[in-house]
Amino acid sequence: MVALLLAGAPPALAQADNTNSIHWAYSTYFGSGWYRIGAQRDAFALRFAPRKVVREASIGDEGQAVSGAEVRFPVTVGLDQFPLNDLAGTVDLGNLANVSFTPGVYFDIPVNTRWSLRPFAAAGWGTVLDGGESAWSYWAGLRSRRLLGRGNVRTALVNSAGFVGYSPSNGSSANFWPVMTAVELSHPLVALAGGDELRLDWHLAYTFFAADFDVLARDAASDPIADQWELGLAVSRRERRMNLWFFTFERVGLAFRTSSDGKLKGIGLVFHSLYDQ
Repeated sequence: MVALLLAGAPPALAQADNTNSIHWAYSTYFGSGWYRIGAQRDAFALRFAPRKVVREASIGDEGQAVSGAEVRFPVTVGLDQFPLNDLAGTVDLGNLANVSFTPGVYFDIPVNTRWSLRPFAAAGWGTVLDGGESAWSYWAGLRSRRLLGRGNVRTALVNSAGFVGYSPSNGSSANFWPVMTAVELSHPLVALAGGDELRLDWHLAYTFFAADFDVLARDAASDPIADQWELGLAVSRRERRMNLWFFTFERVGLAFRTSSDGKLKGIGLVFHSLYDQ
């Protein structure tokens, strides 16, 4: 799910006329993107997550595995609006609704040349910028990736199970348990100069929320969402990473998300494989 996506509910969350929303403290887990619940208001978030590789994972010539580790420092801001005709206005201080910082540690354990595991854990704090509420956010889990294809067409099966929660300064703690299975496919798209090539990367993922993912309603009740489908499309280069201004990414694309009942819809940004998010 890096990079992906969610909702920073704005300060209006505390107002009596607020419509259905996902709690803003979840946004640092889901990442950059847009969500809509039913016919209610939109919600937006942007996440910037620098990474520091402590050690690269590898498998030696004699089959000995060396585990890798990296530390991530994600900063997420929730936005009141995301106008496509005024992108510069999105970074105006008056448009910022909340901010969170949730550092985490991610390991990469190669079981063999085609199967690897990634345990991870993160915890941090965020606040609504009007000072009305703050919250601790935290998550942990395990992902696996099994390479299925060989040659220039790459196929992988990615699975994960985890725990995601938050504890607000006002109100009760909440959590959910996402269990995901996905298939990823990467194949050549366009030949580039110098022997490089542009590749098309796509994935189809299904996430079941073992404990229903609750949406907050204006009457203080909750509206549970049981699952989420995701279709992601991105482009990457075979020989090197993608560059955008002074940022570098493994790939660049979009993920389209919906729940089975159609209540939840969203679009997220894709910068990494599901395994690396």
